[in-house]
Amino acid sequence: MPSRRELLAALGATGIAAAAGCLGGPSVDPGTDESYAWPTGGADRRNSRAIPDGVAPREDPTVDWRVDLESAAAAADPVVTDGTVLATTGTDVVAFDRASGDRRWSIDPDNEAHTYRGAPTVYKELAYLSEVNTVVARDLESGEIEWSEAFEATIGRGSLLVTDDGDNGRVFTAGGNALHALDAGTGERLWEQELLGTPEYSLAKYTDYVYVVTDGGELYAVDEWGTVQWRRTVEAGIRSGPAVRSLDHGGSEWGIAVVGGDGTVVYFGPDGARRWEAELGGFGDDGIAIAHGTVLARSGSRVFALDPADGNVRWRLDLGESASNPPIIVGDTVYVGGDRLRATDIDGGIGVRSYRARHLRFEYEPTGAVGFVTAADSKLFVTTNVRGTGADTAELIVLS
Repeated sequence: MPSRRELLAALGATGIAAAAGCLGGPSVDPGTDESYAWPTGGADRRNSRAIPDGVAPREDPTVDWRVDLESAAAAADPVVTDGTVLATTGTDVVAFDRASGDRRWSIDPDNEAHTYRGAPTVYKELAYLSEVNTVVARDLESGEIEWSEAFEATIGRGSLLVTDDGDNGRVFTAGGNALHALDAGTGERLWEQELLGTPEYSLAKYTDYVYVVTDGGELYAVDEWGTVQWRRTVEAGIRSGPAVRSLDHGGSEWGIAVVGGDGTVVYFGPDGARRWEAELGGFGDDGIAIAHGTVLARSGSRVFALDPADGNVRWRLDLGESASNPPIIVGDTVYVGGDRLRATDIDGGIGVRSYRARHLRFEYEPTGAVGFVTAADSKLFVTTNVRGTGADTAELIVLS
């Protein structure tokens, strides 16, 4: 943490005005949308981890309700719809009432069958998730199985991608060395595409293409009929799902970002051309969020804000403790876990490099560390991690 003298010296070298305008990102207004959901891990089909126009707490929050997860930590993002919160604990997936926090149902209350690693994906009142080598669609209200489809290979740990393609929608899943498309209403297999390497993380979709990565470092763009449009290789391997930046209001080019195995963020254009690389150091898995013309990347104890045009670092924050929890963006605020929950201005406040001021909106410090954080309907849904603390169980906490 820089001292006040160091911060003033850094600001004095360039001037407060320059630091506020040129050294942060583009000015972003607070969100206005108070009614939104977080229906899948990564927030949306682009895996952006962002609700750009959403409203969420910007000052010291209050606790609406909290529940025990009966586990030391959550294994994935809390998924939030109009009436339900779905929490993945590693040994179970539990549905809570959105308003009260009352427990509705769980898949495996005796923790006997499977390990659950990815967040469910909700589409048309069904919750889709993988159970080792099986894709399962469950009724969101009751948890009862609507259909299931088993594969020969283990499915990757990311969330399933569910889109509105076709009459019933489509479920895209990857496991073994193939990408599969299923009918979302029936589970019927529509096609599969063989891949080089094993897909491990969440998929993404934008325009007409599904993006999938493999542990061998391959990034694929696959069209709606299962044809590979292009394939690119990241030599150091890939350690995150693809995160897609959409077209902004200025019409600038969109692109796809992934985390390389050597701690780089690699950014590709829509044609698969490699636009830039940013070498930031070690990463936790799935550590990217994209919104408002900014790429947010977590690297150990630091969060970097990158310019999507060239990968240059706009600002960075030192969080004081290394963790792998990914950031999210809601409105003009970045939320990131670790030893506590931090809410910071997406512009980075004012300052030079990691010397920042006026960036922190609030800190929230529960028992244990903060794991995943998501947002819906103007509230934050936060999981804790109590490994090594002596506490009995992690919690799901709702903040407003």
